[in-house]
Amino acid sequence: MKKQIAMNVFFYIGIFVSVVGLKWAWQNQNYPVVALFIATTIFFFYLKIKLIRDLRGSIKDKSL
Repeated sequence: MKKQIAMNVFFYIGIFVSVVGLKWAWQNQNYPVVALFIATTIFFFYLKIKLIRDLRGSIKDKSL
């Protein structure tokens, strides 16, 4: 459970850094970097959703 909490925090930090970097790159009109930050943001959201699904499944398994 501690590992999953640590991963959740890491994903939040990754999403935050990606969004801030996306804003910075957009303001500086650095479009290849914008594409990179969009990709990393989507990747972190995907991992976060996958983690939440795994957590819900493990909670249901423990309650049975």
